[in-house]
Amino acid sequence: MPFSAEYDVVVVGGGHAGIEAAHAAYRLGVKTALLTMSIEAIGRMSCNPAVGGVAKGQIVRDIDALGGLMGKLTDKAGIQFRMLNKSKGPAVWGPRAQCDMDFYSKCARETLESFSGLDLLEGELASFSPFLQKTEILLADGRKFLTKALIITSGTFLASKMYTGLLESVGGRVGEPSADALSKTLSGLKVPLRRLKTGTPSRIDPDTVDFSECEVQHGDIDPWPFSDSTTHALNNDAVCWVTRTTLKTHDILRSGFKDSPMFSGIIKGKGPRYCPSIEDKINRFGDKDGHQLFLEPETSSIGRIYVNGFSSSLPADIQLAALHTIPGLSRARVCQIGYAVEYDSVDATSLFPTLESKTIPGLYFAGQVCGTSGYEEAAGQGLMAGINAALKIKGEAPFILGRSESYIGVMVDDLVNTLLDEPYRMFTSRAEYRLYLRSDNAEARLKTKAHEIGMISDDEFAIYKAKQNELENLRTRLKNESGTPEQINEIIEGLGQASVSERTRWVTVLRRPGVDPELFFKVAFPEVSLSRRDKLFLLSEELYAGFFERQEKEIREQRKVEKVRLDENMDYMSIQALSIESRQKLSQAKPLTLGQASRVPGIRPVDITVLMHWLDNH
Repeated sequence: MPFSAEYDVVVVGGGHAGIEAAHAAYRLGVKTALLTMSIEAIGRMSCNPAVGGVAKGQIVRDIDALGGLMGKLTDKAGIQFRMLNKSKGPAVWGPRAQCDMDFYSKCARETLESFSGLDLLEGELASFSPFLQKTEILLADGRKFLTKALIITSGTFLASKMYTGLLESVGGRVGEPSADALSKTLSGLKVPLRRLKTGTPSRIDPDTVDFSECEVQHGDIDPWPFSDSTTHALNNDAVCWVTRTTLKTHDILRSGFKDSPMFSGIIKGKGPRYCPSIEDKINRFGDKDGHQLFLEPETSSIGRIYVNGFSSSLPADIQLAALHTIPGLSRARVCQIGYAVEYDSVDATSLFPTLESKTIPGLYFAGQVCGTSGYEEAAGQGLMAGINAALKIKGEAPFILGRSESYIGVMVDDLVNTLLDEPYRMFTSRAEYRLYLRSDNAEARLKTKAHEIGMISDDEFAIYKAKQNELENLRTRLKNESGTPEQINEIIEGLGQASVSERTRWVTVLRRPGVDPELFFKVAFPEVSLSRRDKLFLLSEELYAGFFERQEKEIREQRKVEKVRLDENMDYMSIQALSIESRQKLSQAKPLTLGQASRVPGIRPVDITVLMHWLDNH
């Protein structure tokens, strides 16, 4: 049978990773197709109907600064926006949005359909065969395609099984089949796979909930958009609610432990430690008399309520009985019972930091199939895989972000260097330089890089540069100009700080703890028009200036070694100054930068010094 078409890049899977991968490859000008079992399912929010949060929100901001789609889609489909962690410093503020999950999927699908030349293919991948510098793709219906790069973003669908109690069914999501053929193909190609587990909670009918027994949670009065390109007013009308489990809830849940597929050993894969099922919480934290739950609408019409925090694979009757002991849910009718999913994932240490396989050229992986959890982590990987696949086809250098440059850089570096035994979730604590990796400075960190590789147009970049010049001029004014005692006392009033009696430089005032940037710039520079994000950026830069100065040398050194590229085919065994053990570890890891080599388990600082000297002489 002749080939139906030939592509530069084919992306398999229409989830959050697939969307970003396909868009990035298309944006960089290579012929791209996205293959999915159902075009209607593109962008479907399989689990919780929300985007962002602490650290996760920073990833979405990184994606937006790099020219990706998730921030734009969230701003369109969001129904409630909140900035989390506002009681702490700006470095750990996390933007989060509750979304209309149906509208998010619609927006994602329509966005991809609007790109002339990006093909959306519906069908199931039966097998693929790499040969020479191309890959032959065979679909279940017999169609054949040829591609130079294949990006697999199959989520939780590889050889996936769903569990509710001892009831087992095949699939990666309710009503959707498992990708068994793809899993077998990967096994046949010796791609290292491992079993992981995730889960989802019950969905309930809002008409059967007594919300008077729950705490109301509104969105922010003045919400923050995710994307710097968003100009429309955000839909922020949705309400969420908070309730808690009780001791009676816990007793009922424990009565079902004997029929738990997780505790009985039926499920072999390990679940996310930091996003555990409700039964795992009860088992691990038996001293707690209650666990917080969030009742979140899945759509703007509030057709169903997502019980965030109550993920479970216990028998349906146990889940229902336990739900009825929770304040507000005594009469709750379940629309969909919670279940667990066990699935195959790829050992990401078998991938380069470009997310390309070390053993099969042209084969990339991104998303939950790499062992991560969360839409945001998946989208960040998809963006990087799409960019790098396109750059390789164009004969250009790979795009690798360092740990001091973005949360995406931290995540990818963690994945490809550390063998994880549970789904990976991003936290601010994973980032050594989190004071630099804030949601407010994503553009300053990444926009120039995005423009250099072609993800940002010249016109977009010109607008950004003009704004940056204005901010730099204002930073100069902050350091050179001063305010009157009356102005300064107006700004610090109510902060519990002693009033001033003489003129003070504005930068000194801005660095005071607790200063409201809105009030500060209104008083200090009333003639200057700044966005709220730019005001927060200037505040954060000055607030953390002292920390930056102390860490600047360390970060310079880190970025220096990250910039030193290594050939993936380098013959480490010939470098006699390295120990045999170090040569073996580097040969297996195949690092692409000196920085990545320094993080290979077992590699010592002296090995990096030897490598640097060897590179200087060769």
